[in-house]
Amino acid sequence: MAYLRCVRQSRGQALVEAVLVAPLVAIFVFMIAWCGRVLLTWQQISTAAQYGANLITYTPFSLKYIKKDIEDYLCNPGTIGRILDSKRLNIKIEINDYEPINYDFLNIKELPNMSRYDLENFLNTLKKLNPSAGKKSFVEIKYSYLVPKILRMAIKKNITIKSRSEVLSGTGSQSALKRQK
Repeated sequence: MAYLRCVRQSRGQALVEAVLVAPLVAIFVFMIAWCGRVLLTWQQISTAAQYGANLITYTPFSLKYIKKDIEDYLCNPGTIGRILDSKRLNIKIEINDYEPINYDFLNIKELPNMSRYDLENFLNTLKKLNPSAGKKSFVEIKYSYLVPKILRMAIKKNITIKSRSEVLSGTGSQSALKRQK
């Protein structure tokens, strides 16, 4: 009889422990799944930023077209995969194209006067010859992610995921020099 009483008490104890621990386990599993979704969104945004930088580099498309193409890639219902909300998406694009300069290196008088190991002076001279050298074109995408109510105790209401992809102006194909307006 004492044995049966001990078994009944342990079953009751296990039930109470399960009731107390189950919500914590459920929240933990939900948090892991939600973090996976955030990482997937960040990966999508990074890919879109790289895609936009490639469009700047290798195509003559205008800024407006590139922005629309990136937004379609992320938000179009016909897209395979996760679709983002266009209201929470912020796309910033800056294109710094340059006009090619034909150099006559025989008439450049500053280059022979430089010391062989003075790299800083050499770079400054090159910047004088081509003022747009070193400028970058970039695509920056931000997405405001709404945190579920159950996780707002640990995290603020919104988090912003950001990705940026840069490319030096003048790299890529020469067709980008004839960019559409």
